[in-house]
Formats: sequence, structure tokens, C-alpha cells
Amino acid sequence: MDLLAALVAGLALAGRFNPIASVIGAAACATLLADEDAARSRWTIGLAVLLGAWLLGDGLRVLARTRDLADGVATLLPAGALPSAQWTALGFWALGSLLLGYALPAWAGVFAGRRVTHGIDWAVAATVAVGVSIALTALARTAAGV
Repeated sequence: MDLLAALVAGLALAGRFNPIASVIGAAACATLLADEDAARSRWTIGLAVLLGAWLLGDGLRVLARTRDLADGVATLLPAGALPSAQWTALGFWALGSLLLGYALPAWAGVFAGRRVTHGIDWAVAATVAVGVSIALTALARTAAGV
């Protein structure tokens, strides 16, 4: 039962990703990777931009909560939950926010940008990434009742 509670708590926290950092990071990453002939260095830079946006948007908050859990100062789950469940919830929060808020919009932008010709692939990629990021933000906030 603790594992299910950890999954639900982690995914609920993941749905509260930072929308501003998500829009900027996903659009920048998608813009860099939209070209089908993107060099390996552009892939490295694009993924670094995405991870940097996550780190500034949500990662520092996750790291702060990690420190709180390690010190025993705060918990993510109600009292009595196993420590492993606390760490599981934290992991789902970190991975969920990275995948849902940042990687999925960037992937959608890259996917759309690579289908476009005539030199506007980067603009399409950025536009789709921004749209998907905003849509996921709205869906996550609606599901959470915020």
C-alpha cells in the first residue's frame, strides 16, 4: 500500500512542474534538435539545455526536498509511511516532472519539426513544444484541482 501511495504522491508532485521553465527549456531543446541532420554536439547541447531548465525549474526544489528527507526534517507521505516509500515518491516526482513537463513537450516539438521542410523546422518545433507544454500544464493543474 505504501508503494501505491508513493506513486500517487510522486505523480501528483510531478504534475506541478514549473510551466515557465518547461516552456523555455522544451522550446529551446526542440529548436536545437529539429533538424534531421543535427550533429552530435547539437544533441548534447539540446539535452543539456533541457536538463538545465529542469534543474532550474524543478530540480532544485527536488534536491532541497531530498536534503530534507535525508535529514529527517520533512516527509512527502503521511506519518507512518516507510522510508523507502518516501524515497520512491521523491524519485517519481523527479522523473515524472522531467518527463512530463520537459521531455515530452521537447519530443513533440522535435517530432513535428522534423516533418516540416522549407527551412522553418526550428520555428515549428518551438511552437509545438510551447503548445504541448502549455496543454500539459493545463491538464495537470485541472487534474490536481488547482
